[in-house]
Amino acid sequence: MAFLIKRVFVGLAQKDPARSCGRWPELECVVLPAVSEAEKSRNPPVRIFLGTEAAQFRAERVFVWSIVKVRDPARRYEIYLLKDLPGFDRRWWLTGFTAYRFAIPELAGGAGRAIYNDTDQIYLADPAELFDMPMQGHGFLSIHPRDTSVMLLDCARMARVWTLAGARRQRRKQLEAKALAVSGMWGRLDGAWNARDGEYAPGRSRLVHFTTLQTQPWLPFPSDYVYWQNPVGVLWLELERSADQAGYQLFDASTPSAGYHALQSRFRRLTAAVADSSSTAVDAGFSDWPVVQRLLQQSSARTVLEFGFISGYTALSAERDQRAADWVVERRTPGEPPWEKGEAVRSFDAVLCRKALEYFPDEDLPWLIDKLFALSDRLLHVEVDDTASLKRLPDGSTLEIAPRRPARWLSCFELASRRHPRVHYQLVLNTRDATGRRTQAMRVGGQLVGGAPRVWVLAHRKPGHTSQAVGLAEALAWPYEIKLLRTLPWVLLARCVAQRLGWQSWSPGPGRGGELGPPWPDVVVASGWFSTRVARWLRCENPALRAVLLGRKNGPSGPSDLLIGCAHFALPLAANRIETVLPVHPVSLERLRDAAERQAKRFAGLSRPRIVALVGGDSKHSVLDTAGAYRLGQDLQTFAREAGGVALAITSRRTGARASAALKLGIGGAEYVHEWRRDELDNPYFAYLSAADVFVVTGDSESMLAEAAATDKPLYIYPIAERARLWDRFARWVTHQAQAQRRNKRGSVRPQRGLQYLCARLLDRAWVLPPRNTPALYQALIERGVAQMFGAPLELRSRVPFRESTELAERVREQLGFYDHDLPRAAASSLSECSIDREYAIEERAESVP
Repeated sequence: MAFLIKRVFVGLAQKDPARSCGRWPELECVVLPAVSEAEKSRNPPVRIFLGTEAAQFRAERVFVWSIVKVRDPARRYEIYLLKDLPGFDRRWWLTGFTAYRFAIPELAGGAGRAIYNDTDQIYLADPAELFDMPMQGHGFLSIHPRDTSVMLLDCARMARVWTLAGARRQRRKQLEAKALAVSGMWGRLDGAWNARDGEYAPGRSRLVHFTTLQTQPWLPFPSDYVYWQNPVGVLWLELERSADQAGYQLFDASTPSAGYHALQSRFRRLTAAVADSSSTAVDAGFSDWPVVQRLLQQSSARTVLEFGFISGYTALSAERDQRAADWVVERRTPGEPPWEKGEAVRSFDAVLCRKALEYFPDEDLPWLIDKLFALSDRLLHVEVDDTASLKRLPDGSTLEIAPRRPARWLSCFELASRRHPRVHYQLVLNTRDATGRRTQAMRVGGQLVGGAPRVWVLAHRKPGHTSQAVGLAEALAWPYEIKLLRTLPWVLLARCVAQRLGWQSWSPGPGRGGELGPPWPDVVVASGWFSTRVARWLRCENPALRAVLLGRKNGPSGPSDLLIGCAHFALPLAANRIETVLPVHPVSLERLRDAAERQAKRFAGLSRPRIVALVGGDSKHSVLDTAGAYRLGQDLQTFAREAGGVALAITSRRTGARASAALKLGIGGAEYVHEWRRDELDNPYFAYLSAADVFVVTGDSESMLAEAAATDKPLYIYPIAERARLWDRFARWVTHQAQAQRRNKRGSVRPQRGLQYLCARLLDRAWVLPPRNTPALYQALIERGVAQMFGAPLELRSRVPFRESTELAERVREQLGFYDHDLPRAAASSLSECSIDREYAIEERAESVP
């Protein structure tokens, strides 16, 4: 499999594979003490050894939180983290902790009991029940002799079989066979204590094990696996949300990790070296000092804290001396942090941090970053150099700490920013990519010092895509501009190639490519293949820009992108993807009311109920031929006649002239059908939405379904024929292979490998897209009471409008990390500059890019 092969090659490249970066002599232990000493239980502490690794930081936290939720408050729990232990050769392991479990008897002192858990598990019942379970003389209990992912161990008996030396030297299967060779050593554990994925039974399962690597809800290895939905993943996600709301972390300032204590004693000895302004062992300059200077000025900062191993005379000092500014600057090193001085901790207008956080243990990053946010009233700027394992200290010595993944840094800053939303933060992250090249990423968030985020909406020739992008921009309620793209795709490609070759000044001639130039926005919103590619090009021009990409063809993405798509697109999971039931749209009560007033004469005198059909047409995936259009017209006429009303229809850009003519013939007259025209300035689409009493929408148009669903009118779905294409058959086969679940002898689903991995990666890279699952969309709308299939009895009762835009906008704002901009609803560049009606050409009044 790709993941194991990658681990092997990385391990072979190591000079000393048994060495461990930056780990401390003692195991890190998370202690959950008894809540009340007066009611403290006399039972022994519940000892749990958790197999984990750096990439599983989200799973670690949720695992411990699950115990916090179900624990006995009168009892003590000790959770030992088996992570990056020294002396183990991990090159041949599937996970980063495979053989640690066999060292538990010796690590536990060869006495008492211990529970072992993999980190991809959550408790639904108190683990003390498992800890106190009768063992009937067995050495260890598990659900299967070869499944040791959950074990209850008698450490005294197992110490004779599993030793630390053996765990370091032997393979997992050898160690399991060694234990099974001893009569009576293994005993069966109730399966409720290890319910693997689909084995979960509500009310019976005591522990859920997310054992299928490619369906783990927290997506720990996106570069190694392509992830799919887990049938019980909502259990894990709900636990993480509750941990976020409680602000829970494994360690905090009052109970830091053992590694933190060990480092602090070393850091204190370096304080004198840092205080010497002549020390040049560490270059303390910020790589983007002009940006930092501008932020300080925009935030009107007067008191500034510099935190890190920074030499005495910094860029801040030089700037202050040159302009005689009245900045009050305080400097602290990691050896003397403000929260450990014993005095009352005061806050600063701005906190600047460099050469600090990368030195601390991974376990302490969340609370350390939260402390920096708490120290800042307005601005926090952090630059991290995480390009190497060996960190150089001011005295010339080195400290070895493995670089973290960018996702780790981003997660810590996003969580802290939610707790301190009024602080504007800027994170500059210097790392290395998969090829070893130095890269710099930037993330900004919080309350921007310049006001609300500036938004660009990229519009192209397909108005359906533009309406989705504008609908989201309006829901976000931030000021936005519409940029009408006339750049040809090949021109954009040529520009990107030129920039790759270093021809930064190259530009196509006027009227061809044009320029989208500074000042850059904070957020760009785009929908459709071409617009989303332009958005990515803009992000390359401005690393701090956040791109919100809508639609089915918006992937693959970078870590700064936010993807929005419908659930029935059946795309692989991504940490930055938000799924909706229907596409975003700009339909609002105000817009419908305005259209109804302007077009009132059009519907005067028509009998009711008015059955209005919103008609799509031919596409890559659907066919509306003349026979189908004629049949639709007849069905509409019959449906309206039985209801005692009138049938109306409005076509779209994809309907076509021949299908429109057949529809008019079937419905009984051209006066009942409004045919879409490219040159029509006042498209009556919204007027039809307002005037309808009942909607019939062809099932090929997800956008028209969304817009009809946003009203309170009854909605019926009229399926049309799907187009049979060879490519669709191939895409369906690729999707089937990618999602296949092949099981091993223990009944667990195998990790992705071979053809399965290749097909999954084709989907992940968007080289092949899964076929739309339109029956799933129809079923979702029916289950929510939004729609019925055409042919069901007519019901003229109003329903609750189905609008996802408000909830979606809240999720987008949270994901982007911009907070506390209580501004009136943005109306810039809406109807005054550009009409957003469905399926028609955008007017030339919109701001355009030549």
